[in-house]
Amino acid sequence: MFNSEFCEVNYLEKENVVFLVWKKFCCKDDYRNPIMYALKLLNEHKGSNFICDARNGFEDEKDDVEWGFNVFLPSLAKTSCKKIVFIMEKVNEIEGEMDMWTKEFSKYFEVYRVESYEKALKR
Repeated sequence: MFNSEFCEVNYLEKENVVFLVWKKFCCKDDYRNPIMYALKLLNEHKGSNFICDARNGFEDEKDDVEWGFNVFLPSLAKTSCKKIVFIMEKVNEIEGEMDMWTKEFSKYFEVYRVESYEKALKR
């Protein structure tokens, strides 16, 4: 388990998912460390999928977006993960940001956007 003031990451064995919950804005290592921990869990638990609770999401810093595209996504694509699910409110102030990430994730995975954890598990 990874837990900081910014993010929490867990592997949920029963559901076979890695679950990342953003708590508030962060950048650099505070942003990258939980994502890398999620990647580690996805590598350890073959066939697991990734759920990201972005209801407390935020616009990423430009450097973190570049890192995500150039480091995280290619590494994530090498795991056995097949589905990415984003939990978001219907109307969200970071809609443009999430559209960008959805487009990038869709190059490698099935991507879904839902409004609750329960709906995320059904995907």
